[in-house]
Amino acid sequence: MSRTNAIGADSESASVDGRVRRRLLAADIYVASVAVLAAGLATVLIYTQFKMALLTPPWEFSWSSLLMLVVVVVLAERYTIRVASGIELSAAFLGFLLAAAIVGPLGAFAAGAVSPVLLSQRGQVVRSLWFHSAGGMTSGLTGVFYWGVLGIMSGTAIPHTSPLVVAGVGLLTGAFFQLVNYLLVAPLSWLRRGIHARTVWREGFQPFLPFHFFFLAISLGLIYIYRLYVTNNPDAPELYRTLLVALCLLPVLGLIYAFRAYAHQRELAQHNARLALRNERLFLQAVKSQVTALDVKDDYTARHSAAVAQWATDIARRMGLTQQQQNLTHLASLVHDVGKIGVPDEVLNFPGRLEGEAWALIETHCQNGYKILKTIDQFGELADVILYHHERYDGSGYPVGLVGERIPLISRIICVADAYSAMVSDRPYRKALPVEVAKGELRKHAGTQFDPLVVEYFLAVLEEHDLAYQRGEEADFDLEFSSDLFLRELPPEPEEQETEGVPAAAS
Repeated sequence: MSRTNAIGADSESASVDGRVRRRLLAADIYVASVAVLAAGLATVLIYTQFKMALLTPPWEFSWSSLLMLVVVVVLAERYTIRVASGIELSAAFLGFLLAAAIVGPLGAFAAGAVSPVLLSQRGQVVRSLWFHSAGGMTSGLTGVFYWGVLGIMSGTAIPHTSPLVVAGVGLLTGAFFQLVNYLLVAPLSWLRRGIHARTVWREGFQPFLPFHFFFLAISLGLIYIYRLYVTNNPDAPELYRTLLVALCLLPVLGLIYAFRAYAHQRELAQHNARLALRNERLFLQAVKSQVTALDVKDDYTARHSAAVAQWATDIARRMGLTQQQQNLTHLASLVHDVGKIGVPDEVLNFPGRLEGEAWALIETHCQNGYKILKTIDQFGELADVILYHHERYDGSGYPVGLVGERIPLISRIICVADAYSAMVSDRPYRKALPVEVAKGELRKHAGTQFDPLVVEYFLAVLEEHDLAYQRGEEADFDLEFSSDLFLRELPPEPEEQETEGVPAAAS
């Protein structure tokens, strides 16, 4: 790299670092602003609760009920389920809405602000400040909305204990909760991670709305029972109302327990899935070692497989195959000759054309590769591709004699790339053919040995590249294998993810 380019790269890196620092600073300022607003909201709610009796339940403020609700939401936040990067799901929304309906907006604010106490970590001041402030803001504003709507309806002839009123106000309140939650989380996601607001909604909120409304339905049932009791028994002692709250919270505690059990099972399933994928990777590494060992025997297979992988993947891309099919094509091409590990050295390195028994031994490499890969259930399609990669379009191939489109498409693609590689490479019995001669052979045998459509796409791919690409001179097996996308990606470990949203952001 020249000195000028190095300076330019350093300047660009410094510029990027500067932008990142500014955005992180803006994120901290945003969190501080939310904290200030939350403190202001708390002050207003305390004043309206105890000085003006505005936006509050018509019954006396119950500290014992609030304490029980706070304990429940703290427990709910303790047993969350991670449903996406930065998004956790819990049953805490039930407690937030019950707090709003039973002890008013101030109680809802307290429940929301205290609920993340078990999520706070020593030394992470900004993170803790965000959780407590955003939780209080979301729940407190939800309580204000709930009693504000009921206040507007107070002039109607419909009683507040009507199931229609409870359901209607509850649905509006649930939607309002999600809206406030989203409006708080989206700016922070953009500032800290650069995630667009639409992506936050699409991936962090929208998929989990069914859970939200499931919790909402349970909350509305409990609220209806409570309001019906206190309306019909206005002089009931606070102890009775507190006991009723305790009874209403029993289903919530049951749901929290179910969440805990489900979260444990989900973690086990995810752990087992990661182990299975890692085992697949280890198995493929073993297959790679076999191909490398085979290359030591015949000094051809590894570079040949790398070239076939390049060409076959480019054909698949040109034909419009999905990314998963392209991944399968690349991986199958890399290991398509692994079955030759079972072929004797003298056959692999025979300095002439093979016939009779020797050719029959070569033909077994398809079945050998199939047997090696079939031992892993997830590699069934990969094994089939390798089994049929020497089938011919007219049915004269081996090992089965499939015809036309009965041969898997990826096998047909590898067949063309494999034959072309053999033609443009030095073999024990002949020198490499010129590229144009090899192209002519592809055209000549299109419709008999090869799928004519695949040949057409491959020739178009070759025309777009230089001679080194057309001869496969730059193909490197280790490089191709290290860049392989495999059939499935490993999920990130749980410890690699951070939660930045409001606790129970999706709940």
